Amino acid sequence: MRRTTPWMSLLFVGWAFGASALACPDYANNPSELRSLEPAATRGALSEAERECLEKNYSAATEQTVKNKISRVELVDAYAYDTKTWARLVQRHLDEVDRSDPDMAYLYAFWLYNNDTSNAAEAVRWCEVALERKQIWEGPVFVSRVYGLMKLRALAATKRWKVAEEDLAKGGSTTEEQIEELRTDVKVYAREWLDFAKVSGRDPAESRAACLAAANNVEACGEGEGSGSTGP
Repeated sequence: MRRTTPWMSLLFVGWAFGASALACPDYANNPSELRSLEPAATRGALSEAERECLEKNYSAATEQTVKNKISRVELVDAYAYDTKTWARLVQRHLDEVDRSDPDMAYLYAFWLYNNDTSNAAEAVRWCEVALERKQIWEGPVFVSRVYGLMKLRALAATKRWKVAEEDLAKGGSTTEEQIEELRTDVKVYAREWLDFAKVSGRDPAESRAACLAAANNVEACGEGEGSGSTGP
C-alpha cells in the first residue's frame, strides 16, 4: 500500500491554501468580472466563500464606482436569501457609497417601517431621501412610488408622534414642545399625501383622516371654507 510522507501531506495542504487564496478574484481592480456572479446572486445562491471574497474586495476598492458595483452584487444576493442581511448592507451602501438611487431608499424605508418599529424616524428619513430623487421615475411608476412614499412618511411620522405622546404621559423625557414639533411634521406630511392623492386620482380618505388627526380642522388640510389657512 502506497503511503504519503508527512512532507507530501504538508505540500498538499500548502497547495490547498494557495488555491483558496487564488480562488478570490480581484474584483476591486477588475470589476467586469463581477458579471460572472450575477446569475447566482439573483437567486441568493452565492457561496460563503464568494460572499467573503466580495467583502474583501469591497474593503480593498478605492474607487466609489467600484465599491458601488461590488455592493450591488452583495445586495442582490442578500435580498434573495436574507432581508436582515440586505438591510444591513443597504444601510452601509446608502451611508458609505451612494444614496442617489431612490428605489433603494424606497425599499429600505419600507423595510424599516415593517421590521423596525422602534426606528420610525429612520423610515421618515429615507422616505425624504427617496423623494428628493423622485424625478427619475415616470408615468405610473412615478405615481405609485411617490404615493407610497408620502403615505409611508406620514404613517411613520404618526407612529413617532404617538410614541412620544406615550412617553410624555408616562413621565418620560419627551417635552410638550417636542410633541408639538412631531404633530406639525405629521400635519405637513399628511397634507402633502392628501394633496398628491387628489391630483393622482387616488382615494383621499386615508390621507384626509391622517391629516385631520394631526391638524384638528379641515382648513389646515386644504378642505372646507378658508382652506388656504394654515391653522393649527
